[in-house]
Amino acid sequence: MAANITPQKSKILRDFRAVLKRSKELRERLAVNGLYLKDQKTLPLPNADKRDITVFIFFETAAAFESFAQEAFMSCTRRKYSVQPAKAKHISGSIDNGLERVMGWAAPPMLVKRSKALFGKQFFLSTLKSSLPQNHYDWLSHAHRTRNRIAHPSDKAKSELNKLQTALGIPVAERKGTGPGRILSDYPSNTQTDDRWFHRFLNAYESFADLVDRKL
Repeated sequence: MAANITPQKSKILRDFRAVLKRSKELRERLAVNGLYLKDQKTLPLPNADKRDITVFIFFETAAAFESFAQEAFMSCTRRKYSVQPAKAKHISGSIDNGLERVMGWAAPPMLVKRSKALFGKQFFLSTLKSSLPQNHYDWLSHAHRTRNRIAHPSDKAKSELNKLQTALGIPVAERKGTGPGRILSDYPSNTQTDDRWFHRFLNAYESFADLVDRKL
């Protein structure tokens, strides 16, 4: 008998879409239109504050995406193998420890690799690059590296983000010292202010959620 995943699918989609909506609203209210009081004058927030706020919002959103991707994968496992959540954890992760210490759910190559192993080459997560709108697979990968740079300010994480600067449209003369806040808020600089990397990453997250909604 096939496992009924409809309630769980509906819940994870509803919750994640609410996170995306809230993240966009918060950035508009705080980073774009936020004010502060100085010498009895109301002033716009400095750019440094706007960038920090954008980083905080994005980091929480990226964490929500990783959780959503894991839950979506679990739901795929339940549907494929007609099992309940407890067993799906061990099929999706490891036989001994389930999903404990199984990381990388927000990394598209990892999702594709795991999907091919469990569901076959034709499954929608296995063909993620062609199943998503143009560029969104790459944007998910860029978002994951940006998130890692925020979470782990190590030399390796910095190096990984630096390697992306061409793909992220950052001019050579502006690359030195450009951190996640500026990347998310200011680039690509030749686009509208609502088409920067913060918005593009969230759009890619939303495309992934729409794909899960259609195919799962």
